[in-house]
Amino acid sequence: MAWQFIMAAALGCLAYLDRTAAFQLMLHRPLVVASVMGALFGNFAAGAQVGAVLELLYLARLPVGASIPPDDTGAAMFGGAAAAVASSSLGLDAGSYTAILLLSVPCAELGKSADRFVRRINGRIATLTVESVERGDSQAVEHGLLAGLSLFALSGMALALLFTGAGVAVAKFLLPLFGPASKLRFAAMMPVLPLIGSASVFSCSRTERAAPAFYLTMGTVFGATLFFRWVG
Repeated sequence: MAWQFIMAAALGCLAYLDRTAAFQLMLHRPLVVASVMGALFGNFAAGAQVGAVLELLYLARLPVGASIPPDDTGAAMFGGAAAAVASSSLGLDAGSYTAILLLSVPCAELGKSADRFVRRINGRIATLTVESVERGDSQAVEHGLLAGLSLFALSGMALALLFTGAGVAVAKFLLPLFGPASKLRFAAMMPVLPLIGSASVFSCSRTERAAPAFYLTMGTVFGATLFFRWVG
């Protein structure tokens, strides 16, 4: 499993750079990250199934300006790895699926705190860069940019290993402890989570023109969830 964690770290480096520091090609989105993590750990469909709902839950939470949203990338890494490891030849049962989605929320909040810490360090790098430029160091800007990118890349790798390891541990050691009754209770909550995400997206729709996009997004996520549960 070592190579899987190495690949997960590489994905974390790329995804966390893509969030704000560079690229911004939407490679960090939950649907993409969870699907790739699911494929890395043996079940693409299980990862995509989790990623579809996480995408809807965090679709309206964007890193605009100084706003620091929950770390949906970290949540997707946790969820994709956990879903793939927890799935069987029959797919991912509804109770485990819901439990993984609920457990991804603390991961998103932990990642948010880490993001805030990394941004503070990056702000300090920017201050030191300005001071170096004022002293006449012509290469200070280049060095400052490289230092900032390296900071985000290394923190992304560390967070990816943390969340991926947590996902694998939850799937192997925690979820098997749930009895049939517990899984049934979790399964009963499953329809609520996409509805929460749908309500979040709809609350950001201020005009009637946005309504078709909302309904299309909601229908797509529900359809993707059902599809991946069927093929998984």
